[in-house]
Amino acid sequence: MNRREFLAVGAGATVATDASLLLRSTSAPNSRPNDWRAYFPRLSLERYINAAGGTPLGTFAQAGLQRYMEFQRIGPGGGREDYVTEMRTNIRGLFGQFISANASEIALVHSTKAGEQIVIDGLDPKGNGRNIVTNDMHFSGSLHNLIGLRRSGADVRIVTARNWDVSLDEMADAIDSRTALVAVTLISNINGRVEPLRELAEIAHSHGALVYADIIQAAGVVPINVRELGIDFAACNGYKWLCGVHGAGFLFVREELQGSALPDRLFPGHVRYNYPPWIREADPREEALIYTARTDASRYEPGHVSYLGYCAVYEGLAFLDRVGLRQTFDHSVRLCRRLKDQLDADQYECISPHVDRSPIIAFIRHDGPDLEERLRAAGLVVTLGDNRVRVSPAIYNTDEDIDILAEIMNA
Repeated sequence: MNRREFLAVGAGATVATDASLLLRSTSAPNSRPNDWRAYFPRLSLERYINAAGGTPLGTFAQAGLQRYMEFQRIGPGGGREDYVTEMRTNIRGLFGQFISANASEIALVHSTKAGEQIVIDGLDPKGNGRNIVTNDMHFSGSLHNLIGLRRSGADVRIVTARNWDVSLDEMADAIDSRTALVAVTLISNINGRVEPLRELAEIAHSHGALVYADIIQAAGVVPINVRELGIDFAACNGYKWLCGVHGAGFLFVREELQGSALPDRLFPGHVRYNYPPWIREADPREEALIYTARTDASRYEPGHVSYLGYCAVYEGLAFLDRVGLRQTFDHSVRLCRRLKDQLDADQYECISPHVDRSPIIAFIRHDGPDLEERLRAAGLVVTLGDNRVRVSPAIYNTDEDIDILAEIMNA
């Protein structure tokens, strides 16, 4: 299959095509953004510079979705069931490679917040005198949840940022011997701030606390080594930098914490009946209902998940593996710096403290009220708030995208 045929499959994936092999068996295009853009049809209509909000659906991800739908629609023949089995067997390990974790440390969850909740529920800090420490650069949806827990009786300590950054010393002051969990975001969705996780984890662990990291704005674009960073738990979803869709996320649980520090709560699986009429003859060596507990991170999964969505993420992971994580990261960081260098600092005050090591950059707006209209007219997609602009370029963005954005913003 040549590249043109591959793109055609993405547009109208045929039953006979083995989508799982599309990016693993074909020759890769030259590793320049203009080549990668061909996989994202939306880019022919817009200059989309908003990966932190979600990446456009690639033709490779569409092919994975189509493959699963054909399996459900027609049945297991023609390699359709083989593809789904391959995805279900390999996706934990493939994702684990992006964060330097083992497949046995990865669970499938429907969202980042769901993964975080599994950790909070397992540690159960509410009402036992223990506490959770976070800061206001953590994901706002997580803060919403933590404030709810606080109102229901939990001790939740939220450190406030100063000048769009959070003091490590203030975080350290909030952590004590009663801290059960330190929950933070590795790369802030607000301004791309990079949490000093290695140092924070050392402080937390010295007090006996465990560390959870929201990595949704890092997985697939920032090189992550969960062991070097001291992360105990982490979660993300697949629709942002992983080039997948909503509802297909991942939870990392460090091997030695499974079933102990983070006890089982869901107990997924099925019993086997050991008595008639379910079977002809009971096995006297076994209990009536035979229960076998899971011994890896899948023990935290609720049961069946969106395999359709994971087919898209599976192909997204394969795409990113072909591109190369370091190249993806360096490209995004370079484009963020390029934008900062071109913008009028009087109109746009940069509030990103780590421009040289983050794929996200943000600015306070002092521009006119018509910026949104001008961006829309130019086909430019970024994230606009009442007083902020957030830009998050991905591997498919080009210097020209950034130059046109800067021109429109400066006008």
